[in-house]
Amino acid sequence: MLILINAEPNRAGCRLRWWNLKKAAENHHQTVKQISLPSEKIFRRKELPKACLILPHRLQRVIRKILLKTNQLWFLINLAAAHSIVTGKPNDPRLLRALRFARCFRTKIIVDACDIKPSYTNINEAFEIATHITLPTQRLIAKIPPKERHKIRIIPDSLDRESLPGERQAELITFKESTSSDIVWFGVIEESGPSERPSFSLFCDQIKASIQNLEKHKSSITLVCSRSNEALQHLKQNLAPSSLTCISKEWSLQTMREELGRPGIVVIPYPEPIENCPKSANRIELSLYAGKKVIVNGLLPSLDLELQRHVIIRERLINPEEIAKHLINITAIRHYLDEKQNRIDQLWYQLLH
Repeated sequence: MLILINAEPNRAGCRLRWWNLKKAAENHHQTVKQISLPSEKIFRRKELPKACLILPHRLQRVIRKILLKTNQLWFLINLAAAHSIVTGKPNDPRLLRALRFARCFRTKIIVDACDIKPSYTNINEAFEIATHITLPTQRLIAKIPPKERHKIRIIPDSLDRESLPGERQAELITFKESTSSDIVWFGVIEESGPSERPSFSLFCDQIKASIQNLEKHKSSITLVCSRSNEALQHLKQNLAPSSLTCISKEWSLQTMREELGRPGIVVIPYPEPIENCPKSANRIELSLYAGKKVIVNGLLPSLDLELQRHVIIRERLINPEEIAKHLINITAIRHYLDEKQNRIDQLWYQLLH
């Protein structure tokens, strides 16, 4: 049995990474369970079975405590019975204790880390417990303690197919309005604010430097991200007093499908020096597969050699007239990325056996 802990398909880290294990395991007739770390909070009265509501309040409270302990025990039983457990960046001490308990039953623990931040204060303990550590890029290896690096398996991010437009719409992009100069940026804006997201700050700087070219070609800017209103306000403050059309849309799978289904340019700058950036190239791959022209500020180390010739490198100025002349081989891109997905699925499957 394969257990996925806290697997949420609305989280990109799950969807692009170990969520694929669910499909791979099911294709090979393996039982898959998705479970979440039980709450520490006692059950509320309205969560009790109706038959319990006629009991005295003191007895109801006892039953609520028993239900809480039962849930926690059932969670541990599931872990102990599993062949493999997969979870992403476990940092909660309660989950780490549960994983350590599961190891006593020779359960295989796979800890997936699509990124590693200083705020993950307990992540090194998770690496110590793990049977295998999965990472999307080679550059992330440096963030794993040396004594745990023998556990590492590099498995690239999968293509985020759920964010892609429908097949028919995707085909139209490659032929219709290939000279569109409308620009899209998509990503995550952290709770700390837009200015704390290096890639977004670089994007704002690049748009500001290119403002005359963009106004001349009547370009528009669309932001697709979390905290989209904050991001839009930050961009407009940077561009003031420009009249460039700028809009924002809150990130969702549907919004991504709509924006990737339109012709135009995706601008994706990465933190510099880019040659040291540990980020996955998943946003570049997604944009290329959708038929977009992609501008980056350098070659990301994780970007496959086969795709490097399809991106446009511009460290500062964006000239829509020049970008319009750039041709991409969409058939070759899709063929390569489809083949890559098969290889990624095989890597995950091999990890389970």
